[in-house]
Amino acid sequence: AVVSTQSTGTESTTDVILCCDKTADSQTLPEDLATATTNQLLDAVHSGGCVDEAHQYLVLLFMVLTQSHVSSVRLGPLTPFTVSFLRNIKHFFGVVFKIKVEHIDVEEAGNKRGLGSTLVLSCLGVGFENMNRSMT
Repeated sequence: AVVSTQSTGTESTTDVILCCDKTADSQTLPEDLATATTNQLLDAVHSGGCVDEAHQYLVLLFMVLTQSHVSSVRLGPLTPFTVSFLRNIKHFFGVVFKIKVEHIDVEEAGNKRGLGSTLVLSCLGVGFENMNRSMT
């Protein structure tokens, strides 16, 4: 089976790089793959989060495993997988995230318009350490 992959990226005015990847099978036209990838990137930009939907869970896992200090991240709407993952985090690690809803307003040339809301998730890391790593 032939698989096609498309990567699209952009840089914001605050030097943040956003990118999206999409994979399709041999039945998908290259133009359709490019359109789908571009739409995914536009959705990521519009959501206002710092992480795309496909990688939300990974950032949250790193936050849980980090040293014992508070970490936070801004996300767009949570995917059903991420919600389920948060339940598993609570069950396995006993970590509960504080979730704060923040509304985004952007001012462009004197016109203020709302982009909706984002979620800021914060937690205290469990301080996971690799016990097999040699001591230096």
